[in-house]
Amino acid sequence: MFASLIVFWIVPAIGIAKNHLVDDRFFIRQWLFPMQYWLQLLFERISGNRRIVVRILQIMALFITYFCGLLMLLVFSAFDINTAKHFSVFILFEYLLVSSIAYWFQPKAGKIYKTK
Repeated sequence: MFASLIVFWIVPAIGIAKNHLVDDRFFIRQWLFPMQYWLQLLFERISGNRRIVVRILQIMALFITYFCGLLMLLVFSAFDINTAKHFSVFILFEYLLVSSIAYWFQPKAGKIYKTK
């Protein structure tokens, strides 16, 4: 659980703080879900800031997260691990799903809101 906390929250948060990225569109979500914020910036850069392409990439990220969670359950069942004892893994899985959905709702990008 600590390793996933470091990978999914602490490292991206340090990167955001180090690069002084202050984004008015995503200020609260930026600090709640820093890994997803990095993905948002990557999707905007890949798509050339086209809103529909960013949305499609975000939906794909949700399904990838969901299927990785299913893969995690398969690994647990393959090694005959009791998943009830690993509640933190399910909390992490739900956190990643919520973080994927949180970036679906955003204001339209205008001149003020550009993240570049």
